[in-house]
Amino acid sequence: MIRLPAFAFLCALFSACSTTTTPAPVTAEVTPRCRINNTIESLEYKGPVRIDVSLASSTAQLLTSDNRVIAEMDVSPGLPEHETPTGKFRVLEKLPVKRSNLYGQYVTKDTREVIVARTWEHKGPRPDGTVYQGIAMPFWLRVTDDGVGIHVGGFNRGQPSSHGCVRCPEEPQKVFWEKARVGTPVHIHHGAHPAPSLLNPPPVVAGQPPEPQDKPAS
Repeated sequence: MIRLPAFAFLCALFSACSTTTTPAPVTAEVTPRCRINNTIESLEYKGPVRIDVSLASSTAQLLTSDNRVIAEMDVSPGLPEHETPTGKFRVLEKLPVKRSNLYGQYVTKDTREVIVARTWEHKGPRPDGTVYQGIAMPFWLRVTDDGVGIHVGGFNRGQPSSHGCVRCPEEPQKVFWEKARVGTPVHIHHGAHPAPSLLNPPPVVAGQPPEPQDKPAS
């Protein structure tokens, strides 16, 4: 016969061994999405375009003059302490690559080895033997005089990450950049896009066939 203290000990031991481990949370998909309209009309379109950036959905659309969507992509706006400005702008500058004069690195002159990765957080003088190298911003479209632009940059979908610029995936931003010109209208706002979304199509009504969608960009 098992004595009570020993019995209690065994119960506690078996209880501990049979405790169910809490499953790890499922990691949300963070890869930015994009969809490019690969129809002949869109690929060969040479007319005026405009760019619509919705901060509500963190997406951007490239539209024709008659409101057709050429491309749509996830974007990342500014952090809370560096919010992306809203309003109606125009492209002021278009460059294949722009280097920041505010955010960069200190690198060695000869080998370009990074000595200080974030110069804006560095205290004190520039390290001896180094030069400043601004962070590269490919497919740059400037929209404000004080340096806010739309450009390629890394980010997790749904998360703000910049110091005010609009960061984009490379493939669709190349399309935006190629179609845009200096003077192209840019609207940045907290509302919905004026045209139906390619990334978030409306739900299918029962009994109604779904509208054909363009293939996602690879």
